[in-house]
Amino acid sequence: MSKELKPFKFFDSPDGEDIFKKLSLALKPTILAAIGLSTADVLLYSHPKGYAKTLARYAFIGLPIIGITSTFVIVTNLAGSLRKQDGKINWFIGGAAAGSLFGVWSRRPMVGFNMAMFMGIMGSMRKSAQQHGWDVIPPSDTPIAAGTVWSVHQDWTLTAERPRGWTTSKQ
Repeated sequence: MSKELKPFKFFDSPDGEDIFKKLSLALKPTILAAIGLSTADVLLYSHPKGYAKTLARYAFIGLPIIGITSTFVIVTNLAGSLRKQDGKINWFIGGAAAGSLFGVWSRRPMVGFNMAMFMGIMGSMRKSAQQHGWDVIPPSDTPIAAGTVWSVHQDWTLTAERPRGWTTSKQ
C-alpha cells in the first residue's frame, strides 16, 4: 500500500505551527505577483534607463509586496504561538502589522493606519470564513452545472433555428 502525499494547505495546522511551510506557501504567488507588477511598472509607467535603475525599480515595487506578505504570515503565527489560540484576533494582528508596513512604504501615517485597520478586518473575516466552513474561493474540483452561463449548450441567438425539412404547404 502506497501512501499518497497530500499537498500542504494553509489551514492544515493551527496558527503558530508550521510557520515556514505557511510562509513558503504564501510567498509562491506573492513573488509571481511582485514580478508581474514590477514588470508592468517598468514597461508601462516608470521607463527607467539602464540596468541599475530597472533593478532598483523592481526592488522598490516588489520587495515591499514580499515583505508585507511575510509580515502578515509571521506576525499571525507569532501571535498564535504567544496567545496559544487559533483565532480571528491573530489574523487581525497580522493584518494590522502588514497594513502598517504598507504605510511605512508609502511614507504616509494615515494611509498606514487605514490599511492596518482594513487588512486587520479583512484578515479576521477570512479566518472567520475558514472557521465556519465558508468557501471564499470555490474549490477547483467544483463541477460547473449544465445550463448556466458557462455552459456550452446555450442558444444565445435572437431567434431559434427552424427545424430542418419544413415546408409551407400543408399536406
